[in-house]
Amino acid sequence: MKFIHLLATATAVSLAATPALAQEAEEARTTYSVTMLKLADGADERWLEIRDEYVTPAQEAAGMTPDVVHWVMMNPDYDLIVVSEMPEGLASFDSHANPTREAMFAAMAQMLGGEQQLEALGEEWDTLVESQTTLYTHTHP
Repeated sequence: MKFIHLLATATAVSLAATPALAQEAEEARTTYSVTMLKLADGADERWLEIRDEYVTPAQEAAGMTPDVVHWVMMNPDYDLIVVSEMPEGLASFDSHANPTREAMFAAMAQMLGGEQQLEALGEEWDTLVESQTTLYTHTHP
């Protein structure tokens, strides 16, 4: 009877320890947001101008990887796809004050001359984009 009790105890302890032993270190991943944009008629050039003059330099100033833009041909639903690296990964959703995003907007506000100019540019940006859909994904190394 003592043997059965000892066997049951040993089994319970080993089963409880198995998940901790079986866990391997998390491999590094890169998380991306993938946004499909449908631009308003005639907005292509201004959208590119804002991106090239303000968004990309602000991303670089904040230490971010600049977005990659893919133009889509012959698709009635969207005109381009913007792939953006998310340095904090999905943890970006856990914070209302994402430090990378805040650094990018601070750099852009400085380039534009202040918060009011940044807000005005954001309002203009909204008129350039007719619709958008964003998906999230990450690499599996």
